[in-house]
Amino acid sequence: MAVVEMTSVKKITIQNVTTEKEADFHWSSHEKGIILSSFSYGRLFSPIGGILAGKFGGSTIYSLGILVTSLVTFFSPVFLHIHFNVFVITNMILGAFETFSYSSITQIFSRWAPPDERTKFVSFSVVGANLGSGISFVISGWILSYWNWEALFYISGAVSFLWYLIWLFVVKNDPSEDTRMSEKEKNYIKEKVNCNYINEKLKYPWRKILTCWPFWVACLIKFSIGSYQTITFMYIPQYLKDTNNIDIKKIGFISMIPQMCAIISAPVSGLLGDYIRSHKLLSVTTIHKLFISIGTFSSALALMSLVLWSNLTTAIVALSVIQFCGTYTVTSILVLFLDLTPKYASLLNSIANVFFTGSAIFTPILIGFIVTSHSLHQWNICFIALSCECLIFGILYLIFGSAKQRSWANYNPNKNKSIEHSNQEKS
Repeated sequence: MAVVEMTSVKKITIQNVTTEKEADFHWSSHEKGIILSSFSYGRLFSPIGGILAGKFGGSTIYSLGILVTSLVTFFSPVFLHIHFNVFVITNMILGAFETFSYSSITQIFSRWAPPDERTKFVSFSVVGANLGSGISFVISGWILSYWNWEALFYISGAVSFLWYLIWLFVVKNDPSEDTRMSEKEKNYIKEKVNCNYINEKLKYPWRKILTCWPFWVACLIKFSIGSYQTITFMYIPQYLKDTNNIDIKKIGFISMIPQMCAIISAPVSGLLGDYIRSHKLLSVTTIHKLFISIGTFSSALALMSLVLWSNLTTAIVALSVIQFCGTYTVTSILVLFLDLTPKYASLLNSIANVFFTGSAIFTPILIGFIVTSHSLHQWNICFIALSCECLIFGILYLIFGSAKQRSWANYNPNKNKSIEHSNQEKS
């Protein structure tokens, strides 16, 4: 939304006299793509965040990520006025440290969430992500209407820094560090998630990780998630402006509608997933295939509907469907890594985030080269390509996906040895 405002000619009315103010920056479509994708280049460092979270604790690395991103966001207008390339580099730093937070979240879940409550834990955290995005869209529209785009960065950075302080004093790496919890609750969580691993120094079985095919298929789904989330979060303001000529404040309200759908969907998917799992109505693998199919196939249909019916109502409905159903996929993928390899879930999630990042890099570049004249036809080409991507990757996961826990990746060393010994005897 800031990019739209920074590159648009503004109409200013003073004493009933309307004049046009020149845009602050004259970026080409290609340059806009570089800015929007530069954030994602930094996210290629996601595996570093996963490894650090395993070594120092998820909460510690999360707070580090929030601290750096809040400071970089606050000073972004300064970097932008220095030079275009300086802003691109600092945007990469922003992406790198933000992904530290995303990578470490899985580590926190692995130490706090009992298996039968994982989906609920993850889904409610997704509520926070979408609620923050939805509120940001609306508030951004107000800020851009009544102040300027620089204020948008200052306020966002300040709020993020406040959140860093709250997190620092409230959230701990694992239950044993939390002084506000009762011993009964601590023991319950420790028993459920086998917390005897906490002081264990992690040694990563790289060969087994690299040959775990269900993991790599899940990475393709993360790539697909990155594509339609990039469209929803980064390009819908520009799409609505190009095709419906809506002013920036109204775009903020419209953009919040899909986020509200995701906010409703997230707890529903979490409670539904845990209910099916705890009552053993379906196998864990089948649950993941069902939820991922809901997200990928519905997103493919929604994107195609934008091609067939190019009006504001269709755009709102399609984006709402993508966010509502896509939340099932987002939740399922995060839980999947905890099911596949609970001990190394943070690392696997951080590697998968590289695929997410690759999509977030590729999508803006693709749109930047295709949507050069901001015509509806050019936008339709992008939607068709992304729809096919969602469809193909969804089919691949149905065929090759699995959520069966790997024998080398649980938290109980004795159980690992017994499983390996049993497999040797069977061989």
